[in-house]
Amino acid sequence: MNDAENLTKLLGHLPPAVFREFMADEFSLAMPDLDTKKTKKEQREQMEVALSALGVSERQRIEEVAERIVLLSDGAGQDVIDGFKDDIFDDAAREAFAAIPNQYQRALWLHVNEPVIFEEALNARQADVFRQSASCLAVLDDAAAKTAFHQTVAQQLGCSDDAVAIQIFKRLRPDTQTGEDVDLYQISIHHNRPPEIIDCVQASELVPQEVIRAVSSHITYEPANGHLEVLSKDTDGREALARIVADSLLQSPITGEKIPLKQYDYQSLAAPRNFDIASEPVTSVKVVELGYSAANGRSLLVKTWTKDADDIYTAARSLINPTFDFRDHHLNYAKLSIKLKKVGKDRARAITVILRDDNKCNIKTKREKDQALWAGVLNFWFIGRVFDRVRQ
Repeated sequence: MNDAENLTKLLGHLPPAVFREFMADEFSLAMPDLDTKKTKKEQREQMEVALSALGVSERQRIEEVAERIVLLSDGAGQDVIDGFKDDIFDDAAREAFAAIPNQYQRALWLHVNEPVIFEEALNARQADVFRQSASCLAVLDDAAAKTAFHQTVAQQLGCSDDAVAIQIFKRLRPDTQTGEDVDLYQISIHHNRPPEIIDCVQASELVPQEVIRAVSSHITYEPANGHLEVLSKDTDGREALARIVADSLLQSPITGEKIPLKQYDYQSLAAPRNFDIASEPVTSVKVVELGYSAANGRSLLVKTWTKDADDIYTAARSLINPTFDFRDHHLNYAKLSIKLKKVGKDRARAITVILRDDNKCNIKTKREKDQALWAGVLNFWFIGRVFDRVRQ
């Protein structure tokens, strides 16, 4: 099916029975019965014949849905899903989702069973936002400026121009202070790493295969306050990228102050505490995981679950010894389970917030409305108020 690339991918990666059920339920297609005595390849060939017999317009309608599912099936899509999977409301549903090993089937499961989460995860995926979102607008029309920016980035990364891909777009996000939507410009920079050699099977032989992987950095700019933020695993190169964006794209060199880097002081979680949720859309908060490391490199992580009758502190004493106290150690990991109230069209649900080391938090993986909420809540609970390090 040359005109249905994504539909072909789903057919090739989903279990035949799952694919057949999806076609029948979602599109009311009369798919051939599967002969369990035949191989999966033969079963797929039967269904491909049925799909190829459809009219172009009908197949294109199915292809559009398949593309949305495939977008959440690659590495970037699965990263987004990992940030949203805790929003699945029902414990049994979360367990069912966690048991699915196939990333295409995981994305399909969300599409069928959690359409709201699927839509939010899809919108969070940068490539999808760039290509499909109605709010996606080009930031710059100056072709010369974009070309110069592309060349400067390639030079900074030590790549040829054609080994760098740059995406520039505009979207809205809630302001962390007011909750109102503000403009956010995002520049995504992708470049190739050196080739890697992996083993794969071809014609029943194990052979080496060269693979080239791309890595990404993201720069956001808020016109309302002039802040530039760089998200990149290349710590040493962050400031250089920020200055290239400021000089080449914004044509406004960085001259102001550095933005304080928020750190998280969650040592107060070492002892039982009450969380003030009176003014927040929250029904309950529970610390479900705490961990620390010793000077000799050993570490300990204690886990409990949200429905456990005991809190994490009682669980730790029962596991270790009756006198154990987290306050005798410096925490470097904490996980909170937070249950949200039903507000308007948003249903009641649970999310998790994970804190690691001094300044690592999984808030960035959450839907943007939640990011704004939890940035304020963590400050209110005196967990996110230390600002003694800086970033560009």
